[in-house]
Amino acid sequence: MNRTTITIGAAVALAIGAAILSLSRGESEAAAAAAQPMVRIAVLEIDPAQLDAYKTILAEQQEASVRLEPGVLMLHSVAIADSPTSIRLLEVYASRSAYEAHLRSPHFIKYKTSTEKMVKSLELVETTPILLCAKSRGQAGGPVTCM
Repeated sequence: MNRTTITIGAAVALAIGAAILSLSRGESEAAAAAAQPMVRIAVLEIDPAQLDAYKTILAEQQEASVRLEPGVLMLHSVAIADSPTSIRLLEVYASRSAYEAHLRSPHFIKYKTSTEKMVKSLELVETTPILLCAKSRGQAGGPVTCM
C-alpha cells in the first residue's frame, strides 16, 4: 500500500465515523425531544345555548384523562372572564406519544363526538415549555414540582 491509499482509507474511515456519530446524535436528539413534555393551548368558542352542557362534558373528560392516563400530566380549563363562551385549555402531556395516546382514549373520543356541535371554533396553539411548576396538593401546598 502506498501513502495515498492509506490517506484515502483514513479519510473514508473518518467520514463513516462522523456519519455514524451524526446519526447517533440525531437519534439521541429525537429521543430527547420525544421525552420532553408537550404543552398545547386550545382556544375554543362554544355555542352559548350549549355552554352548560359543554362544561359538564369537558369536566368529565378532564377528570378521566388525568386520572386514567399516566401521560396526561395536567389539563386546566378556564373561561375568559367577560366572555364565558371563550374557553381556554392548557394541556400538558409527558410526551408527544402520550398526547397521541390521549387522542385515542375512549373518554376523549366521547368528548369529541359529544361536543362536536357545541364547539363553534377551535384553534390549537403549539408551545415550547419554559418551566412548569405546581404544588403537589394544590391550594393545600405541599412540595413544588417543576419540569
